[in-house]
Amino acid sequence: MSMSAVQKPVRRELEQVQALLRQLFRTPIPILNRVGGHVLATRGKKFRPTLLLLVARLRGHLGEDAVYCATVIEMVHAAALIHDDSVDKSSLRRGVPTVNGLWTDEMAIIMGDYLYAQAMATLVTHKLDTAMGILARVVTEMSCGEALEFQYARDVNVTEQQYEEMIRAKTGSLIGAATEIGAGLNGGAHDATRRDRYRVFGERVGVAFQIVDDLFDYLSDPRVTGKPVGSDLADGKVTLPLIAALRQATGADRRRLSTLASRRRWTIEQWDELKSLVEASGGFDYARTRARALADQARDMLDDEPQGDARSALGRAIDYAVRRDR
Repeated sequence: MSMSAVQKPVRRELEQVQALLRQLFRTPIPILNRVGGHVLATRGKKFRPTLLLLVARLRGHLGEDAVYCATVIEMVHAAALIHDDSVDKSSLRRGVPTVNGLWTDEMAIIMGDYLYAQAMATLVTHKLDTAMGILARVVTEMSCGEALEFQYARDVNVTEQQYEEMIRAKTGSLIGAATEIGAGLNGGAHDATRRDRYRVFGERVGVAFQIVDDLFDYLSDPRVTGKPVGSDLADGKVTLPLIAALRQATGADRRRLSTLASRRRWTIEQWDELKSLVEASGGFDYARTRARALADQARDMLDDEPQGDARSALGRAIDYAVRRDR
């Protein structure tokens, strides 16, 4: 599933977002410029800004406000990833050195804080009060999601409900913020019902996106994802494939799976055994089914929108969330 097809209706605005990011990353501090240049050069596919612009595009023309809001969403996402890499002591992301990997954890914290501050300052400068309120709430939720990840680390008894609340807060909330902000543009700021509907839409896409990401930890090719297979579980992250497998496994299989999952490192043979037990217990199938169900729920929420390029692209964005290969 290609992001270029998803982004086609808003490609011009995404180019404006990239230009604005370069401008906002520029500072009089040489070290911040070097770090910021690395962050800009390694930014991903701009999934969240794309969703914001597409939802706003459902109501017609995209103005300057949409570009500013999409830029801010990308800055907040970049800041969150920089801090996340530092917390996880990750030296690589998607095969590319992280800020803390190239510099230090301290520099990662400073750069992340700078991006958060620049994002909020941009919203204040341009009087984007609705977006400011949404992001103030969501940055709090993202912090709570990070805290829950610590709370549940290495807990093989964590429930599916606890897991989904954690990833909704950590990942889904920012995607929900992007789509809620998009719904509030083009005269939609006072339409609370529409904004709330698109917040839920984005959160469902975001949770599905994260479940697929968690499947990659078990099943993907490290040459594609840029990180070692099993790295999330090695860091103590108990995710849906394992949660479902532990719930559905019985007897000796469940005891062996729990023992293997509680390790911090595995031999090749131990990792293959763990994966085989997760697969045999239906963990991978359950996670795929849950991600697709959330994607279908999000797709159903587009039914009342008029046919057009933006609606079609949002459908493709949902497909991308659950069918991508990295």
